[in-house]
Amino acid sequence: MYKVCVLFTISWLALTSPIVHGSNAREDIDRAKTLITSGQYSLARTYLAPALVAPYLPSSERSRAYYFQGFTYAAENMPVSARKDFNRALEFNEANPAALVALGRLHAGGRGTEKNAALAVELFTKAANLEFLPGQFHLGYAYLMGEGVDKDLLRARDILGQAATQGEVFAMMSLAASYRVEHAINPDPKLAEHWYQRASEVGEPKALLALAYMYEHGEVGEPDLDRAMALLQQAAEQGVSGAHVSLGWAYLSGRGVAQDYEKAYTAYRTAANAKEMSAYVGLGHLYEHGLGVAQDMVQAIDWYRRAAELDDVGAQLRLAMVYFRQSTAESRRRAVYWTRLAADSGDAQAQNDYAWMLATSRFDNVRNGTLALDQAEQAVASQPIASFLDTLAAAYAETGNFERAVEVQKQALATLTNAQADLRGELEMRLKYYRRSEPWRE
Repeated sequence: MYKVCVLFTISWLALTSPIVHGSNAREDIDRAKTLITSGQYSLARTYLAPALVAPYLPSSERSRAYYFQGFTYAAENMPVSARKDFNRALEFNEANPAALVALGRLHAGGRGTEKNAALAVELFTKAANLEFLPGQFHLGYAYLMGEGVDKDLLRARDILGQAATQGEVFAMMSLAASYRVEHAINPDPKLAEHWYQRASEVGEPKALLALAYMYEHGEVGEPDLDRAMALLQQAAEQGVSGAHVSLGWAYLSGRGVAQDYEKAYTAYRTAANAKEMSAYVGLGHLYEHGLGVAQDMVQAIDWYRRAAELDDVGAQLRLAMVYFRQSTAESRRRAVYWTRLAADSGDAQAQNDYAWMLATSRFDNVRNGTLALDQAEQAVASQPIASFLDTLAAAYAETGNFERAVEVQKQALATLTNAQADLRGELEMRLKYYRRSEPWRE
């Protein structure tokens, strides 16, 4: 995470540092800078230690040394130590923009300190006022997302645009995103395309992934799957793990390429090796159904669990379903656990699935009509679709309110779309049960 902008930041500090007279401290700091760029953080600190206590060291140079030491701690996931050093850097030079941004990022993410997005914005603003491009990027991003400050799309574009025109690649990426539908009421895909292309030209391969998505889904004219797949391949070849996930899905589904489960496995595995969570679910699916690999439920559960433990709701629901099908007391306990955890996220599908389990399980120790009704009502309030109404009716039946169950099941039937016509017989069967004052059991 803290490798973002490191080369720019370290180069800036090198160019703006005065010569240190009467000591080797400057050489030690420069050596530490070189070691940091090659990822040798612990060794870098051994060079910084004598420099930090060297006599006659100018405050700006001591600030620079503390920033470098803080950077090494942040890079090694020791945010408390990093925060202390970034604060020390600012004590010696309150206009050290790299330290301002680094400390702001810790406060923005709640790393090594309590999360304080407003304080982060203050720090980013100081760095931006010093015309430090990473500071401008983070400030613009804060306005874009409404983090620590009221969301202001025009202000975000103004700040991001200033940094982007000066070559700040992350500002280019965020500026491009600001013109897409997730941020703009009136999106401008051509401008988004322009800035993604600019970012790609200056060496940001993730821009290729964003462009591939735009072309695949027709954000710029008609969908162009051939162009999208070509960009995904380029992004994957340049090490973008998310591109491997998208390629895995493409080979799995046959969208844009010939369906090939073995290539899907290879793509997902490559992404998983890069710790891309979405790939874990893909691998779980392949192992569960024996696609491109021998069917292996142990492997399927392992991959689903990895994603589930990282709060992936889809993985939690898939894992619950696998356990539910095993029909042992322990597997039922695990199924309930993961479904409840998914529902706690507020995801409507997860709430519906949890409610269905609580309302219709054939096991008495699993059913809970009151809780099922609560979860089903929340799901329907979010999305009043036929499948969710069907679950709500089952929950009413489980609580003994068959009159209401009949009413809601009729609503579910009336809500069925033409694409769901094959579900009508199933819903009508449950309606007959409710009319006989019988709950539904799976």
